[in-house]
Amino acid sequence: MATSVLPTFINALVTRLKSTSSLAGIRVFDGIEIDLSYPGDAIAVGHDGNTEGDDITPASARQEYIQLGAISKFEDGQVTCALWSWDGGTDLSARRTRAYALLGDVEVAIRNDVSFGGIVLYSGLETHEMTYRQTNQGAAVVVQFTVTYRAKI
Repeated sequence: MATSVLPTFINALVTRLKSTSSLAGIRVFDGIEIDLSYPGDAIAVGHDGNTEGDDITPASARQEYIQLGAISKFEDGQVTCALWSWDGGTDLSARRTRAYALLGDVEVAIRNDVSFGGIVLYSGLETHEMTYRQTNQGAAVVVQFTVTYRAKI
């Protein structure tokens, strides 16, 4: 019996986003493997978009036995993710539009199978927050978002 589905869910989320046809050509990073060596659109699963090298909290989970006795329990978790649209230019309107188009593609990918093949009972895109980033290679729009889930373990 698994102690938590969190690691398995993160792996499944990374795999799902990498294999989604509408996200073809978009770099999908697993946690802190982020490479900012050139402008481009990207998604980081288990990362808050902080590129300063600070510690991050990629995910969290809470478990409870409510109505399940001591045999099974529910796990409610959330995975912090970030995406950015960055093309080396300064047109923030175009970057905002592109960033939210990417977020829409992420949401559709999740909605196509909210149980991730039975790993969780359900999941969904829950929160999102937009920030701007000015770099020496142009402006970027960053959207930090969370994917939540409920599992029975």
